[in-house]
This record gives sequence, C-alpha cells and structure tokens, in this order.
Amino acid sequence: MSESVDVVIVGSGPVGSTFARVIGDARPGCRILVVEAGPRVPGVPGLHTQTMPPEDLASAQLLTQGPQSGIDQSGLRETGEAASLDPVLDQDQLVRPGLFLLGKGAKVEGEFGMAAASMSSGVGGMGIHWSGSSPRPNGTERIPFIPADELDQAYDTADRLLSVGRDLAGGDDLLRRMRSALAAEFDGDAPDASPVIMTPLAAVVDEDGTRVSGPSVILGDLAERVPGFELRAGTLARRVLIEGGTVHGVELESRATGEIYQVRSSEVVVAADALRTPQLLFASGVRPRALGHYINDHLKMTGMAVLPDAFAADDRVPAPVRPIGVVLIPFSSRVREIQGQVHPAARSIWFSGADFAGLAFYGAKELQFSDCVVFSESERDSFGMPAMTIHYTLTDRDRATIDLLESSATRAVAALDGELKSLVFAPGGSSLHYQGSTRMGAADDGESVCDSYGRVWNVHGLTVGGNNVIPTATAANPTITSVALAVRAAQKLAERLGEPEREAEPV
Repeated sequence: MSESVDVVIVGSGPVGSTFARVIGDARPGCRILVVEAGPRVPGVPGLHTQTMPPEDLASAQLLTQGPQSGIDQSGLRETGEAASLDPVLDQDQLVRPGLFLLGKGAKVEGEFGMAAASMSSGVGGMGIHWSGSSPRPNGTERIPFIPADELDQAYDTADRLLSVGRDLAGGDDLLRRMRSALAAEFDGDAPDASPVIMTPLAAVVDEDGTRVSGPSVILGDLAERVPGFELRAGTLARRVLIEGGTVHGVELESRATGEIYQVRSSEVVVAADALRTPQLLFASGVRPRALGHYINDHLKMTGMAVLPDAFAADDRVPAPVRPIGVVLIPFSSRVREIQGQVHPAARSIWFSGADFAGLAFYGAKELQFSDCVVFSESERDSFGMPAMTIHYTLTDRDRATIDLLESSATRAVAALDGELKSLVFAPGGSSLHYQGSTRMGAADDGESVCDSYGRVWNVHGLTVGGNNVIPTATAANPTITSVALAVRAAQKLAERLGEPEREAEPV
C-alpha cells in the first residue's frame, strides 16, 4: 500500500458527506478520503440538480445513471397498479431520470418484490436528486435504545447541516388554511394523535428563491479548511481489507483505467446506500447473520387532486419569491402508522399550477427477517460486484396499511373539498427509502449488523451509515434520521482518531 489516510469513506451522498464534515470539523488535521464509484457532475461537488441550469441538469442526469449512463430517460414515467399487489410491470416505465434500476433480481416470481428499486451513481449520490423532505420520526419510529436527548441533539445538528427549515411558508394564508383544514380532519383521530404540521424541508432560501440542499451544503467549505480532505470520483470500493478482525484499508478500482490498488486506513466508513453497503460488506467477507435482512421500503401511494377555489391560488407570483410549503400528516403510533404529504402546486418548488395538489402517502412496512437482499458468490453486477436478489413479501398487516393509505388520502382530499383525480399504489421500491439492511441493535444477538454508533460487530475500525442502519418500522422520510445517526457515529469516530494508538479490540 503506497497510500495511507486516517479514514476512508465509501459513498459521497448525504451520509458520507456528513461523516466527512463532522470528522473534518473535529479533526482538521486528518486525512479523509471519500471515494465515489460514479463520476463528477456539473457544479460544486454534491450540488442538487434542482439548483442547476437546465443544460447542467440534463447532463447530471445522464451521468448518474450507472449502467444506463448517457441514455435519455426523461420521457419515462413511474407506474403502478392500485388494483393488484403483484402487478405485471414494464420496468422501463419505472425508471426515473438520473437513477438506474436494480433490474434482474429485484423481484422474485410469486413475491411482491422491489421492481422499482433504483440507485444513483455520481458525486452526491441520491442526495442530488432527493425532495428535501425532512420530518423527524415519532413514537415507535424512533430508535428506543438511543437516549432521547442524544438523538434529539443529533437531529438538531443534522438540521443545521442540511439547512432544514421548520416552516418555509412565511405566514402564507393559503398554506395556513390548508394545514388548518387537514388538522381539523386528522388531529382528532385520537387524543394523543401527532398533530398536522408543515413538512420540514432541507432548503436554502435567499433572494434568488428556494433551492433544495444536499451534500454540497453539508460539505460547505470543508475542502478549503481541511487540507487532507479528498473526494475521489470514478473510484469503486471493491472490498474492505480486514485481518484478525481489524480494518487495514480498502481495495479500490479506477473506473476509468481499471487499475486496482489499495489504500491503508485504520478506519473505514461504508455509506454506499441500503443495497450497495451490505454488498460491499459481503464482498469483504463480513457476513453476520442479519446482513441484508429486515430490508424494508415504505409502502407508497401517490395521487393528484383538483382543489376548489378556496385553496386555489394566483399562480402569477414569480416562482423564486413564491411561498413554499408542504402539509404533513405525521405517523402516529397505534393511531395511524402512515405519513401523508399534501403538495399544493401553487406552493411547490417542483411543479406549478393554481388549482391542484400532489399526494404522497407512505406506510410503515412490517419488518420480517425473510425480507432480505442476498448476494451471489459467482454472478456479478454491472460494476463487477456480487449480484443481488431481493426477497420481499407483504403481510396481512401490510395489506391493512395499504387500505389505510388509500382511506387517509381520500380523507385528505375530502377535507379540502377537492376532487380526487388519481390514486395509485406504487410497486415495491418506489419510495426509494430502503432501510434496515445493515440495521443497528442494542446488542450483538444475531438480529443486527452494528451497534448504535454504526460500528460493525466484531470488526474494529469498520462503520456503516445510511438508511440501512435504521432498525425500526417507519413511514417518515428517512434521510434526516440517517444524517442524524451519521452525526452521532462520526463524533464517536472522531474521538477514536484523537486517541493515542493502542491495541485494538473488536466492538
């Protein structure tokens, strides 16, 4: 190994960027190498596509599509079948611009599967494409074995890193009346029901308008302040090098030249998404019982409603100065284990219109050990890594949750005196909120892969981060939770980097 650093971070999305930022802030003298399998995209590293000029947006989408790189997917639309839990799908229609499907192995015959399971491969990861929705989880969505005050502090830091605003509406009358109408419908579901609020959004607001934040906002000026920081694009992590239960470095491959080389490091963080993180652990020989198991994806129902005049708006106000807001019907333990978001088009940064609203309702999936992503010993994917197969089924409880999604969305539209024009139950994988595949636990009991700081059981120096570490059944958008957990894990890792060298003991 001719190259040596203090920590290697695999993945440049919101979570990988958070590890780099927190460690760099705490230990500015550290050498931090972030590797990203995908290419650089226009603009500063990790810039959200929504902030790019149209020509740069189109270029970024073409670049981040992995094996579909360079193929224009802008005319393709997501599809779903509300009438069937096992739809016959045209996979081409599930592709979103800038992403690529897992494809083969995403859906096993006879199972619900995750036919829409998608990934992004480029600097910033999925964080340059996401919506910015950042609600904190409630009740049973929260992780019970992390002290509440510690978790809340981590959420506060995550909010600052992502520039999360609690209410971007700015006192807008339309949003206030819409929230009040939905609160009158849903707040009475139970005495302790989680109240209807405005969705916290990760966004930068200034005189130029509202822009979704992401990895570029998290990283900030880290590259200028930390001389040892490097973001190396087009670099695939093939395996983590482990001897005697201790990390010694990583084996990397240049995607441009095919060169395979090693970098020495005593700390490695894998934050490569909920499918490729367990894949890299498997390729590295790290295969605890729970690896890849308990994978879950939010049950998803989307729709569109026409709004009456009372909730329509004058859409002639220029978009950069238009009030922005999404009304949130939160998850509420034992009351409604779903989350609903109502997006009035007249107050959206994503689309425009005066008299309609988009609906996005998510349900908590019942967790099962049998829901899993497994990896092949012999077959390889387009990156040359172990091929994946997902086993994923719905339970009776899940079917009841799907019914609740439909009835809740219908209630929301009725509360606004709107007209429901479409409501679709989406194929598995559509939410892009895959979780649990390297879940954390309170103890090494075979039901988890890592501890509450993301430290992989029995491998000193190996940390995992991302939606994949979330161990609970949730309906809330998971990114802010993953960033908060990364904050907490990175602080612990930075402490270790500041300690004098000593004989390492596996976690």
